[in-house]
Amino acid sequence: MNELPATVRLPADWAVVGKHPGRTMGYKVLAGSLPPERAERYYWGAATGTPDDLEPAEGLPWRVFLGSAQGELQSAGVLVETTWDGSYDGTGAPSYTWRMLVLDWNSASTARLTWSALDRAAPRERPDSGGGALSIEASPTAAAELADTVDRLGFTWAAGVAALLLEGRQVAIVPPPGARLPDTGERVRILDAVCSLLPYGCRAWLSAATWTGQSEHKLLLVFAPTARTEQTATWLGAGSPPEPHTAAARDYLNELLRIRAKRGSTDDLVAHLLRATEVVAGQDPGAAVRALREVDLVDSVLADVAQGRGNLHEVLRMLDMHPMSTLGDHRPALIVPFLAGHGARDALLRWWSPLTPALLAADVLERPATKESFALARSYLSVLNDLEADRPGAFEELFTTMVEAPAQKPDWVAALIHMTANEFRYTADAVDRVVIGSREVGRSWLRKLVMDRLRDPLPPLTRLVPPALRERATVGPPGWLRFAGVLTGYLDASDVEPSDVAEFTDAGDDAWSIALDIAGRNGIQAVVSLMWPSLRARASRSPQRLLTALEAVASPARAGLTPEAAADADLLGALALATAQGHQTALAMPRLARFTDPGDQEAYASALARRIDTDPDLKAPAIGALLGEEPDDASWAVVQRVVKRLPSAEEYVLVGLERRLCRAHGAGAWIDVLSEDQVSILSRRQQLSWLRRVWQLRNAIRSPQALPEMAEVLAETRVDLSLSVQFQHELVACLYTWGAGAAYDLAAELDARSPGLGLALYQALRGSDQARDLCEELKRYSYAQMEYHRQILLAMGAASGGSAPPPPPPARTPAPVLRQEFPPYQPVVQPAPQKGRLRSWSPWRRP
Repeated sequence: MNELPATVRLPADWAVVGKHPGRTMGYKVLAGSLPPERAERYYWGAATGTPDDLEPAEGLPWRVFLGSAQGELQSAGVLVETTWDGSYDGTGAPSYTWRMLVLDWNSASTARLTWSALDRAAPRERPDSGGGALSIEASPTAAAELADTVDRLGFTWAAGVAALLLEGRQVAIVPPPGARLPDTGERVRILDAVCSLLPYGCRAWLSAATWTGQSEHKLLLVFAPTARTEQTATWLGAGSPPEPHTAAARDYLNELLRIRAKRGSTDDLVAHLLRATEVVAGQDPGAAVRALREVDLVDSVLADVAQGRGNLHEVLRMLDMHPMSTLGDHRPALIVPFLAGHGARDALLRWWSPLTPALLAADVLERPATKESFALARSYLSVLNDLEADRPGAFEELFTTMVEAPAQKPDWVAALIHMTANEFRYTADAVDRVVIGSREVGRSWLRKLVMDRLRDPLPPLTRLVPPALRERATVGPPGWLRFAGVLTGYLDASDVEPSDVAEFTDAGDDAWSIALDIAGRNGIQAVVSLMWPSLRARASRSPQRLLTALEAVASPARAGLTPEAAADADLLGALALATAQGHQTALAMPRLARFTDPGDQEAYASALARRIDTDPDLKAPAIGALLGEEPDDASWAVVQRVVKRLPSAEEYVLVGLERRLCRAHGAGAWIDVLSEDQVSILSRRQQLSWLRRVWQLRNAIRSPQALPEMAEVLAETRVDLSLSVQFQHELVACLYTWGAGAAYDLAAELDARSPGLGLALYQALRGSDQARDLCEELKRYSYAQMEYHRQILLAMGAASGGSAPPPPPPARTPAPVLRQEFPPYQPVVQPAPQKGRLRSWSPWRRP
């Protein structure tokens, strides 16, 4: 701090306003170095009227101190003194004199000349300078002197009056009841002492008077017998002044009281305010607050920061005066987070501390784990990320400190890890250890990963699994990480438990889909079986998505597809397809077709049987899909194996066969694969009573001895074609395909067994609507035979008789039949299937 010299010599202008004794005239500028117009402005600024004419000398001299006047462009140090030398004007009224001394503001403020000093330096007589400026010698008032006056008045009282002045209030100091005011010199000291509790720069607009007359005025601090309406009254050194109205004035008063209580002395406070010579505009009381706080700058700034009212400019100004390294151990804990929170990156670099990352982390961690603290952590990370080039490693230290904090909530930590990886592309072994080492953090992190539709989950999982396996070499990683090891190919399916899979798939609605996608990319088909409970539920809730996902991981064309994975995928696909298409069952097991080896078919059937054995609701859709629309060797072989392993599935197979056999078209293919045992069982069902005869007939048709065997079947029924429509269809279609000659030969076979059965066949055919076209063919055939035999008779000399047979009727389109193609009767006859092939089925019992 720069100390002032004991005395200073300063230039000053002066003026005298008054009247010439004995003359009748108004008051005017009588002499001085001030231009008259300026003198008049200061005169009117200080004018408060004249003393009482009855006692003109009472209370004089009056002294007024001004920092400005209306019309003046610059501030100044002004003293205006009202005196009376006993003279009268031409009217007999006392003739008063106003002597004024005006110092340039820069000169007065540089010397920190207060009103007491100005009062002591002012000449008491009219200057004899020939109208020129004066040179006065002044002794600046010591801070201790002013502080002593403040303490005598009472610091709280003086501070309260100063706060009222700061908000522009007019304050009248009045004597307490029964008391007298001190003399003029003491009043000057009191006025000066009160204003010494404001920055010196406020004197550019402050004004005060030791006494005032009856005229209106705008002086701010005056002694008066009573207060006017527009003034605020306060007893001299007694009681408490009124509370300030404005926030800035209240802040200023509180700061005065806080600093005085903290320091225990007024001297330093007054000395500091005397040095605050920068002009403080009356419209900016906040500048006075800032100037005051500089006496206790660090603590006041930090107090504002701690209360959430910190000002970045003030903090930077404090650091300019008090570098971070000088602030001790605890104060940076407030400043560093404040700078980071306000994005002051340059300031952080300038006053960088090795403790910066730790201080920022501590500021976050001392708060509850909420959205607000998360946003704060993100902002701090953003700041240090921008400074990474200048302060490498600071970002990582901040981040790892926050996520490794043992008391922090797992969800909060997981969200921070996920956010940092996405926004800052940051990963580290230390962070991975947190995810691996804490089951709660890991599960929460997985939920974030599953919910993030913009991020590929495979790279982070692939990164996490190897260190998890290394760190837990003996027992393996916990829960979902173990299943992630299977998905990424580091572990075998046998290494996981159902709970591990459930922990992964329960992480979110899309966890199952993500798992299948990763498994598909890595060729891990076993996950279909591992994830069965989750996928089973998805078959009815998300059927189309499940079908798509199954195609990715276990496509029918995928190389290396195992029978077990294929069985599970086919069954899930059947369930999903049934839901998606609104069917009760889906008739497709597309992956089964690739397994022709009996061993693979056995493995497929075993897997399927295990699933439907533990879940009865699966039996109907599983058997329905396995049977399909048309029988094939692979499906039929698996059906037999499933029933062999799981006899309870037999009834579902029978129900499926019954539905297929009762269709209008395509039943023949199913009849051909049935064994005698199956036929026996199915024929007992009301809708399939025709099955045995049709099955026998179709077997006869395929026999090398087709006609004799067909005749045997017809003979058993006594050629009763009314037994079933299906039987009629089958017989008529076969005979129509083979031709009328075959019908003739069949009739001959029947007559050979029992005379008249052949004609019974013709009669039965004639009575069947289905055989109309066949009957027409038989008629044409018979007419042709008649013509041929007539010619034989003629050739043999027999007498001709009768007319030629009528022309055959036109052929018509045959009626629909159960089976539309038959082998030709002559010369090629399709052999009957070998016994024991498709027709045999050991699980059925002979009735």
